[in-house]
Amino acid sequence: MKFRFGSQSGQPVPPLEQSLQEIQASLAQQQKRWAELLAQDPAAFAQLEPQIHLTFQQLADRCAAGLLAHAAAQPACDQAAKKK
Repeated sequence: MKFRFGSQSGQPVPPLEQSLQEIQASLAQQQKRWAELLAQDPAAFAQLEPQIHLTFQQLADRCAAGLLAHAAAQPACDQAAKKK
C-alpha cells in the first residue's frame, strides 16, 4: 500500500526514518528563522506564536503519516487486512 500526502497525486510519504529526519531538519530551520525574527523585533512574538503552533501541527501530521505508512508495511498489518 502506498501513502501520499493530501491526495493520490500528492507527494509520497517517505520511510519512517527519513520522515523523522526531514521533520527534525525542518524544525531546526524554522527555529532559526523564528529566533532571528525575534532578535530583530521582540514584539513580533504575538504574531509568531500562532505560526509556531501551526508548524508543530503540520509536523505532527507528517509524523503521524510516516508512522501509519510504516505500520501498514509490517507483516502484522497485512495479515490483519487479509482476515477481513
